[in-house]
Amino acid sequence: MTQKPIIYCIPGLGLDHRLFEKLSISGVELKYIDYIEPLSDEPIAGYAKRLSEKIEDTTFSILGMSLGGILAVEISRIKKVESLFLISTVKNKSEVPNIFKYMDLLPTKNKIASKLAIDASVAFKPYYDKSDAAGNKLFDAMIRSASVELLAWGIQEIANWKFNEEINCPFYHVHGTADLIFPIKNIDKAETVKGATHYMLYNNTDDISKRIEARIEILASKQ
Repeated sequence: MTQKPIIYCIPGLGLDHRLFEKLSISGVELKYIDYIEPLSDEPIAGYAKRLSEKIEDTTFSILGMSLGGILAVEISRIKKVESLFLISTVKNKSEVPNIFKYMDLLPTKNKIASKLAIDASVAFKPYYDKSDAAGNKLFDAMIRSASVELLAWGIQEIANWKFNEEINCPFYHVHGTADLIFPIKNIDKAETVKGATHYMLYNNTDDISKRIEARIEILASKQ
């Protein structure tokens, strides 16, 4: 019996495996990687190496959303990855919007400032995203369960990410045209979803699932 292709899924900053609860990709086994606490002043390459220790298989692909996509790219630099499925993310430092440089200057390591940032994210999400009530409730639950240290570290590492090379394995990038976190104007070599937001992995799950299935079929036909 042929083993199903395995895709490890890494969510965005402050989110967890619950983000993928509606994702359904035919003929594929999905495995989930949740965040671990960063070490003091840990660079993203070191964090990715520790996170990659959760990967038990020798043949696998990675699906990464937002910061999870950045981590997927970093893991592909230290492990052999069949392919990357990048959702609502950036592939190199030139795609990171300048606003992250200014966000890195904010006192995010101060727990009061970070708590205010979490509250603002939850309060304003309905205005910049198109989730239903269940999606907003899930987002609220996930981000409030994330640690302040992790959120502060993630913002800093997105701002300071230095990678600016070619990805060394096949990749498939899907990006929403209404993504306000990583604006589409900065993104290169991506398939767009019209009107989709940064949270489209939840909002447009059926569409994303079908797109990934089609991509897997294309990759299989080339083997």
